[in-house]
Amino acid sequence: MGARVLQKCVFVGLVLSLLATGSAAQPAPANDAAGQRSMAFEPGLGDAAQERVPGGRLVAMAYGFVLLAIGGYVAFVARNAAKLEDDVRELEDALARRPGGDDPR
Repeated sequence: MGARVLQKCVFVGLVLSLLATGSAAQPAPANDAAGQRSMAFEPGLGDAAQERVPGGRLVAMAYGFVLLAIGGYVAFVARNAAKLEDDVRELEDALARRPGGDDPR
């Protein structure tokens, strides 16, 4: 049951990140004369021409989400492997208690 909840949480996180990415898209420029002038090339002057994009926090959040998703997947696989080991151990104990020992017939 816990594995299913973990899968659903990872799925919901992926969907939310995709929705957040889609809502941050830039609007299309206007087709009027003012829009055309704003899209024209204008040379910049030194530091004033450099872009300043505040994306550091978003990149850190994206990496954090990816690492969290990978960690969740690793935990999911480890938990299933532990369950499988427990099942194999129980089967081995049941075979050892069976009359006749380890005889496969």
